[in-house]
Amino acid sequence: MDATLFISCPDYNDNLSFDVSNDFYRGNDYVKAMKDENTRNGEIVYNSMIDAKDGVSSLIGSASDSFTKFGAKHPQNEKKEVYSSSKCVLYDEDGVKETVDGLISHFVAQSPFIELVEFDETSEDDDFIGEITMWVREHNSVGKYASVNGDEWAWKTEPKRDMKMTFINKSGEKLYASLEGCKIMDIVGSNSMIIYINRLRLIDKF
Repeated sequence: MDATLFISCPDYNDNLSFDVSNDFYRGNDYVKAMKDENTRNGEIVYNSMIDAKDGVSSLIGSASDSFTKFGAKHPQNEKKEVYSSSKCVLYDEDGVKETVDGLISHFVAQSPFIELVEFDETSEDDDFIGEITMWVREHNSVGKYASVNGDEWAWKTEPKRDMKMTFINKSGEKLYASLEGCKIMDIVGSNSMIIYINRLRLIDKF
């Protein structure tokens, strides 16, 4: 499904200027950083998606709890944040194009899930490219020490980001969502990555 992702970025003083060449973030270093990712241990990711209390996947919850969660949007903090953005296409963990029903199911379950995100490079603003590049570098830095400290350490140390998202529902209305506790699992191309999302919430307009 088509969506737009937003990442919070520093609100720089408009009077400051930065002389950055147009290909600074799109050069070979960026492409290489996006591809040089160590694939995460699947068992550790799976375990993080299991409820610690009874070992049952948190995807399975009571229907009453699910409907209660489904009925409430969560108000956001009044503090105004500055966001950078990029259009993207979402695919589920099976590589099938994500659907509105699929996202709503994740919202109802309030459980972790995995998405393959394909960014539209033509719509990325410079701040978004900068934030993604920084995130990838942090991710790769952790990966360098995974063989020494272990995959469990790497997963716990993996840098997290909270993102916002907009998408269109079946009625043609724009919905707003918060993607919390996101971690990069793998880089699958210069403009695509597999992301672990700890929780999705529907929110008011941001």
